[in-house]
Amino acid sequence: MKTVTTRARLRRDERGQGLAEYAIAIGVITVAVIVAVQLVGARIVPLWNSAAANIQSAAG
Repeated sequence: MKTVTTRARLRRDERGQGLAEYAIAIGVITVAVIVAVQLVGARIVPLWNSAAANIQSAAG
């Protein structure tokens, strides 16, 4: 009888569910940020290089 009540209690226990949901959300956000940085970074590098070249040529 004790096993049945323990199983029922464990099924109703949702304390860890919120933590798991936050962990999944943080994982998804992390992946999205990494992808965004890689996509934007590939486009920004040539702009920075061009700006650096312009500054160096203006400086003399």
